[in-house]
Amino acid sequence: VVDSISKYYSININDGKLNWANNNIAPFNSQVKIFKDKFFVVDFENILRCFSIKNGKEIWNFKTENPFIKSIKKLSLITKGELVFFINNIGDLTAVNINNGSLFWQTPTQSNVIYQDAFTLENSDLVFANDLIYFSNSKNEIFSIDARTGIVNWKQTVNSSLTPTIIENFIFSVSEEGYLFVLENQTGNIIRITDMLKNIKDKKNKIKPTGFVIARNIMYLSLNNGRLIKANVSTGE
Repeated sequence: VVDSISKYYSININDGKLNWANNNIAPFNSQVKIFKDKFFVVDFENILRCFSIKNGKEIWNFKTENPFIKSIKKLSLITKGELVFFINNIGDLTAVNINNGSLFWQTPTQSNVIYQDAFTLENSDLVFANDLIYFSNSKNEIFSIDARTGIVNWKQTVNSSLTPTIIENFIFSVSEEGYLFVLENQTGNIIRITDMLKNIKDKKNKIKPTGFVIARNIMYLSLNNGRLIKANVSTGE
């Protein structure tokens, strides 16, 4: 467990008793990922930290650019093979060696202007599929990046901080405005756009999607007004 007051813990999953507790120099602002005897987390200083599961001691860390303004959304990281991939709050996607924290590659996805409004940048979770990393953001961008080299495969226009879903040769994403985008995963070409909010009559308040899942050709889309939309993925209806 990591928290927003710079502490991190190991808790026995069976009885809830504390195994150990330690302090970091800054609060944490990311998901936690576990690999063998290590776990990984990013703090508010945009530093990826690797800790020992056994005693909580830091094994290594990797620093990235640290603007004064912090992100309001938890940062995403994934582990694959011998690499840890993570994105910081100014949109730098970084791959480092999982054992020693050495840099493998780093790809900026935003210009230097983002330093002025980093607080408004919200990236989706990272998705790994077919040696590619996919993610979108609130700056009207969705990316496909080669996980081996960090080279941008393509960039398309989708305004979403929700995690995209990859199914076979297609990418599904829902924008902040409630549009379902279906893209071809190799080229990024947009195949279809469907307004998922078209049947909602009362739109006095700002209605926004908060998350979605796809199962058996059916999409379930949750909204910030407590409603749930069920739709056919093939037709968008």
